[in-house]
Amino acid sequence: MLSSYLPLLIMIIVTAVLSIGMVVSSSLLGPRKPNAFKETTYECGMTPVGSARERFPVRFYLIAMLFIVFDIETIFLYPWAVNYQALGHDLKVFNFIEMAIFSAILFVGYFYILGKGALDWDESEQAKPSNVITPQLRAPRKRLRYGNESSGVVDIAEALKGERTPAYGASSQEEK
Repeated sequence: MLSSYLPLLIMIIVTAVLSIGMVVSSSLLGPRKPNAFKETTYECGMTPVGSARERFPVRFYLIAMLFIVFDIETIFLYPWAVNYQALGHDLKVFNFIEMAIFSAILFVGYFYILGKGALDWDESEQAKPSNVITPQLRAPRKRLRYGNESSGVVDIAEALKGERTPAYGASSQEEK
C-alpha cells in the first residue's frame, strides 16, 4: 500500500525542497536597492496614482466574458474526445460531424469578435502625437498623498463617543 504512494511522496518532497530553495536563494542572492518608488503599492502593473475608485473600461469586462464563453466551449471538447473511441462506427461519424459543426460555429463567433475589434486590448496602432513619450512624462512624479497626512494622532476613545452612523463602503463616504 505504501509503495503505491511512494512516487507521490517523493514528488511532494522534491517540490517542497525546490520551492523553499528558490525563495531562500532569491532572498540571499537577489539585489537590494530599495527606494520610495519600489516600496509603493503594486497593483496589476498600473501606477498607483489617482483615485482607487476608478472604473474599469467596458472592454475589460467584454474580454473577460468572451474568455469565459470560449473557455467553456473548449471544455466541451475534452469529454467528447475521451468518449469518441468507445463509440461504434456510425456514432463516430455522427459525433464527428456534430463536433465539426460545433467547432465551425465557435470559429465563426471567434472571427466575428476578432473582426469587430473586441480583442484589441492595446490601442497602440491608434497612437496620436500626444501619446509619444515627452520629457514631462519622464519627469519625477510628485510625492504620493493619501489624504490623511495632516490628520495627526487619533484618540480611539474620543473617536468612539457621540452618535455613530453606519457607513458601508466607499459610496457612503462620498455622500457626505
